[in-house]
Amino acid sequence: MKLLIIYHAGLAEDSKHIFEEYARQGIDVTVIVPKKNGSLVYHKSHDKKSFVYVPLKFRAGFSFLGLLFAIKRINPDVIHVVDEYTSLSLLQAIICRNILYGKKVPVFSLSFQNLPLINPPLVFSSPLSFLRRIFHKLLIPFMIYYHKKNLAGVVCGNKDAINIIRGFGANIPTKLIYWGVNLKTFTPKDRNDCREKLNLPKNVKIIGYFGKIYKEKGLEKLVRAIERLANWHLILVGNGDYKGELENLVSSLNIKTRTYFYDFVKLSELGDYYNALDAYVLPTYTTKDVKEQYGRVLVEAMSCRIPIIGSTCGAIEEVLEGYPAHVIFNEYELSDLIDKIKIAEELSVPESFNGKDFLRKFSVEHFVSENIKFYKNEN
Repeated sequence: MKLLIIYHAGLAEDSKHIFEEYARQGIDVTVIVPKKNGSLVYHKSHDKKSFVYVPLKFRAGFSFLGLLFAIKRINPDVIHVVDEYTSLSLLQAIICRNILYGKKVPVFSLSFQNLPLINPPLVFSSPLSFLRRIFHKLLIPFMIYYHKKNLAGVVCGNKDAINIIRGFGANIPTKLIYWGVNLKTFTPKDRNDCREKLNLPKNVKIIGYFGKIYKEKGLEKLVRAIERLANWHLILVGNGDYKGELENLVSSLNIKTRTYFYDFVKLSELGDYYNALDAYVLPTYTTKDVKEQYGRVLVEAMSCRIPIIGSTCGAIEEVLEGYPAHVIFNEYELSDLIDKIKIAEELSVPESFNGKDFLRKFSVEHFVSENIKFYKNEN
């Protein structure tokens, strides 16, 4: 099978493990990625022996002619667009496919969308914003209609995403497949050894959050909880537009000596940070624009056998279901988060827990094999 993957974040480190696994399972893989998309910039050093990158110009979507000629040159058997059901990249891929092959080459998408689509009101704040809103109002309904007529199937990254697709009236195959995590990178290690390696104190309780530092991630609530729990320290790994404000809050609450900020940690080293923790927390709260779609960090923490505190936001409870060392708190209540941190202090994963079997559904190997079955219309 000659598989073409189109993915705007295909240069990310975790994506490469998935592409390499496709090749290991006997699939001829080519990946179309942006030449530049934020901090992800293509360079020849990204190229691998097991699969091929094709970099194209990218803004809101790919260069249409570049995409058309690339698909023609690759001549795939299957096209998989790793993007939402109503994404411009998916629309472009389907149009290019239809021009080149009609419907002979199946196109699949991967959707995590778990918030209802909201059509913005036609507010005339400026001529440009008004035109953008008209475009949005016309384009989204068109894509919903056009895609359900042209897609071979949609891989969904959470249960709510399946309901969203069905809500569009799309009578096309859907399948729940959790995004693949390279579990080999995340294994249990001795806590004190990891703390010594990271120069962290050994005789305290440490809780951690790793990911984007955005307001909606609930980090203000987490910091205020730690301020009230004098026996706990906090590790924050990541960056984002809320980091400066969060650092100021840490200073104002006089907990700088109990809080450790890390801007960037290599994926290969992140396991040491998980294993240094007494508990991991994902405190995201729901807004009109934000709802946790998966939480790869939850899988990474489970793979290290770390107790986890998750909020009621989005897919967090779904992902943690069946993991014996987790608790869920009300995403909007600080007091509940504090109570659950106290409970987490006593949690541990029992020796009888078969982590390998439980985590298999989140593995790179499972993600790839289930996608291949879906392409072939197998169970």
